[in-house]
Amino acid sequence: MLRRVLPALLVFGAALALFLVLQQGNDDQETPGAAASSSSPAAPSDEQSAEETEPTGSPSPAVELPAPTVVSREGVPASARTLTVSAADFAGPAEWSDGASIRVTDARQQVTSGRGPGERAGQPQTLFTLELVNGTGAALDLNAVVVQAVYGGDKAQASPLYDAETVDFGGSLAPGGAATAVYSFAIPADQVGNVVLSVDVDGYRFPAVFSGAVPVG
Repeated sequence: MLRRVLPALLVFGAALALFLVLQQGNDDQETPGAAASSSSPAAPSDEQSAEETEPTGSPSPAVELPAPTVVSREGVPASARTLTVSAADFAGPAEWSDGASIRVTDARQQVTSGRGPGERAGQPQTLFTLELVNGTGAALDLNAVVVQAVYGGDKAQASPLYDAETVDFGGSLAPGGAATAVYSFAIPADQVGNVVLSVDVDGYRFPAVFSGAVPVG
C-alpha cells in the first residue's frame, strides 16, 4: 500500500513546486510595470495650471485716444447741426454763422497744488479762460457745453482737472450778453506748443476749434 501511495505523493509534490515557481515568475513580471506606473508624474492640478498660465510682468500702458471733435447728444440728430463756425487760433475769436462768438482770453501753465478733492500735487495744469458772447437774437442754453483738449503730434486727449479755479459754463445767456468760464486740463508744459481746444456748445452748432501754440503766461 505504501509503495503505491508514495509515487503519487511525489508526483503531487513536484507539481505543487512547479506551480509555485511559475506563480512567483508571474508576480516578478507584473511588479516592474506597477512600479513604473507609480513613478509616472502626477497630472498638474487646476491650481498649478492657473499659476503657470498667469501672465507675468507689468501690464501694458493704456493708449490715449484722440478726443472726438463733435459730441453726440441724446435726442439731437447729427443733421441738426447747421450753424457753422470759423476756424481760430488762441489769439483770435471763433465766430458762428448766427452771430455768437467765443475766444480764449487767458491761458496759464502751472502745476496742481493737490488741495482739491482727488487732486494730485505737482501735476501739469493748463488753464483756459473762455468768453462766449451771444450775438444772436435768442437766448443760448449753456448747460450742456463740452470743452475738450488734445495735444502733441499724436493728439493725445488731455484729462480735465477740477479745482477751486475751474468754472463751467451754465445757465442761459441772453442776447447781447457775455459769459466767462475757466477750464483746466493736464497738458505737459513741453506740449503747449501744439494744442487743439474744442468748445461744443449744443447740438445745433458745430464746435469752435482753437489750434496752435497756447500763449501761456
